[in-house]
Amino acid sequence: MPASPDSHNTAPSVIDPDSLGFLISDMARLMRATFEREIEKARVPITTSEARVLVHMARCGATRQNVLADTLGLAPMSVTGFLDSLEKAGLVVRTADPADRRAKIVTLTDAAQELLDRIAIAGQQVRKLAQAGLTDDQVDAFKSAALAIRANLATERTASRTEAAS
Repeated sequence: MPASPDSHNTAPSVIDPDSLGFLISDMARLMRATFEREIEKARVPITTSEARVLVHMARCGATRQNVLADTLGLAPMSVTGFLDSLEKAGLVVRTADPADRRAKIVTLTDAAQELLDRIAIAGQQVRKLAQAGLTDDQVDAFKSAALAIRANLATERTASRTEAAS
């Protein structure tokens, strides 16, 4: 029986392994595994988790340690461990936040840039593998849809946090 136009609004009677949530989860898991292999091939001298921390720091700039943990979706203690290693390697520095001396601001050092360049090359290879066989229009359409989904979910998350705080 063909699905009605409104069938996506009803509760499924079975779990769809190709639903949006599963697809996004599967893609993220596979992208991460591919990224790990590419980082190893590039002989980047830090762990892939530490590489993720550096990349997110390059994305958002100097930031509070707890905000970085939230951005990465990791427990603050996990990020602290990664930052300890990255700081020991001279790739990041942590300083007291002038607005709140209990909080730490994490900043990339100049030494991190060479590694970020190598990590970026690994990332380009991952994207090349992921986009194989797709046209530029397909990639652009997917990216546009993914950006809209991210915005929708970020808006809902902010509203949910605001509601919980009140």
